[in-house]
Amino acid sequence: MKLSISIMAHPSRQIFFGWLRDKIGDCTIPISVDDGCGIIENNRRAWKMYDPKADFHVVIQDDAIPCKNFKEKAEKILTDKSMAYNFYFGNRQKYKYLAELGMKKGHIISRWTSWGVAICLPIKIIPEMLEYTKTLKSRHDDTRIGHFLKHKGIKIYFPMPSLVDHRTGENSLVGDPSNRRKAWYFIDNENK
Repeated sequence: MKLSISIMAHPSRQIFFGWLRDKIGDCTIPISVDDGCGIIENNRRAWKMYDPKADFHVVIQDDAIPCKNFKEKAEKILTDKSMAYNFYFGNRQKYKYLAELGMKKGHIISRWTSWGVAICLPIKIIPEMLEYTKTLKSRHDDTRIGHFLKHKGIKIYFPMPSLVDHRTGENSLVGDPSNRRKAWYFIDNENK
């Protein structure tokens, strides 16, 4: 499966743009920078940057830490065009049991996106997702996408361990406390 990638970014994190492209291994990845349009519109712009020749597209947030060889590892996981994928599973305490079970199985299948650090969708549903989510009222882009996927009955596959972690030590742009913003299990930490 061919994967298309774009980055959703805020100008306050410009210092990380080049690093993120280097980490993914592609200096041509398009970046949608919030020019004052806000989170929702910037997210929509990032989704519109998909390559129509690809099978899937992932929008990676500017505070993500992709694993080594992210694109190659992600493309190996993308086997089912009837599913959405989320390459990050966060460490909220209420999900500990699910995370441990997921590590035993190698994945978690859910009915909710839960986090927006690296959501991946089949290309064919992106236009419909953009149309559907523009009518929703949530101020969170991942919540809007989650509602669309639930509406369509599309399940979300989380690889375990996660292929993306979350950078800490800075203020969240959506008010999420920094100490909670880590993957339960991150593949680069598991291979040490």
